[in-house]
Amino acid sequence: MKPTNFTLRPYQQTFVDNLSVALRDHRRVIACAATGSGKTKMFIEVARRAVKNGRAVVIISETTKIFDQIINEAGGHEIANGKKHVHIKGGELYIAMAQTLTRRPLIIQQLAALEFPPLIIVDEAHIGTPSNIIRRLIEASNPYILGFTATPDARVAKHLPELYNSCVVCCQVDELIQQGFLCGYQHLARTKADTDILELRNGEYTEQSQNAAFSTSAVYDGIFEDLRSTSFTKCMIFVASIKHAREMNQRLQEQGFASVEYHSQLENSSYELAKFTELNLANICVSVASLTKGFDCPSVDLVILNRATTSLPLYLQMIGRGSRPVWSANGTPLKTHFRVLDYGGNWERHGLYFEDREWDKMWEITKRGKKGEGVAPVALCPSCESIIPASVRICPYCDHERPLTEKELEQGELVEVTSHYTNLVDKRISELSPVELAIYAKMKKKQPFAARVARAQEQVRQGFLDAFTAAMGYKPSWADHQRKMIGATPIDFADIQLR
Repeated sequence: MKPTNFTLRPYQQTFVDNLSVALRDHRRVIACAATGSGKTKMFIEVARRAVKNGRAVVIISETTKIFDQIINEAGGHEIANGKKHVHIKGGELYIAMAQTLTRRPLIIQQLAALEFPPLIIVDEAHIGTPSNIIRRLIEASNPYILGFTATPDARVAKHLPELYNSCVVCCQVDELIQQGFLCGYQHLARTKADTDILELRNGEYTEQSQNAAFSTSAVYDGIFEDLRSTSFTKCMIFVASIKHAREMNQRLQEQGFASVEYHSQLENSSYELAKFTELNLANICVSVASLTKGFDCPSVDLVILNRATTSLPLYLQMIGRGSRPVWSANGTPLKTHFRVLDYGGNWERHGLYFEDREWDKMWEITKRGKKGEGVAPVALCPSCESIIPASVRICPYCDHERPLTEKELEQGELVEVTSHYTNLVDKRISELSPVELAIYAKMKKKQPFAARVARAQEQVRQGFLDAFTAAMGYKPSWADHQRKMIGATPIDFADIQLR
């Protein structure tokens, strides 16, 4: 295994340490790491530690892009590209394509026969390709399994609660946005598609009904108008079928747009994608699903969802293609925000991209709830059609002030919190007063993080905890309980700048 040539960020180091403890206690663990958190570097570090301790480690990849990245950064023995046999032994790293390893029963037998149980690291663990491999290994030798994914949603990936015993969450999308590792975004609703005609089959909308809903003249005209009126560097348009991708690309080119299509049935697919990513011959890429994972093009600043989906992971993966920031050579931010145009009403089903989600519970809940259940309330700005948190009255994109509903008039505290939050923007967490920290906690639903900050501030500013408790409306006993958690060691926290 090559020596690592990167340094983990503090939150990455903490996550890796937590995973080591979880593997010891639970043996088969889901590692939930948001897109942009650096999961590849984190599982390479986990692998490095295990190899150093004499354990055989197999990293299973779903995509050739991630496979190549791991080989370049970590080295290791390849199980891919038609390789028939590899000798497995302790203290070595093996990098396998999921599809190849599935067809190599002798390699799986070697793993099962190791006296020192191996560590199997599964990238994109929500995808079920290597599930049968893991089942066979569990039955034969009970190895250590670490499944990395940004979206451990058991309603879609029903194999997760079967194969894993626990879930450790690294960080939420909003935390990475606040720290500048991901971009903020604007989500705009589009209503030109007739989503009432969509038909469900096996839990997802059918390709036929999606083609009927999203291939109308009204939808095409709306997209063409948006592309002409919206400033963007590069745009990705996601559709539900190859047939629709071909038609969309043809229509775009007829309208004078520089576009390409990318899907599994395309000849010269690498060249077509290079037109978009490297050659700058096209600034629009129409895709079905093959670019929703393992694809990184930071210059994408416009994402169009010209489809509907019931899958939260797919929804987040599509939006995530625009989430990477762009920096100049001297460190100046060139891209800090991106836009999503949602023609499929997906925001109503799944909420906003940067919402905190209870992944530590969702990985084992296999039943779907009612539409929108578990989604933080959002609202549509009647002026610019941006989707904003329901608690925000003044649209941050057009400054339109939404009138209060009767229910909001009854919830005076929430309205007050919203109006005061704008005064906190650009401040660092460490600069907030107890009252301001409470406003942040209520507005962003960051109560556990804010409690940690309050405990840390109490170590240097006596009385901070009592003031924060009062501002939150908690009972005094809550502060007493928090004090019991304060030791002599300084409590650290991510001192983010509010955005």
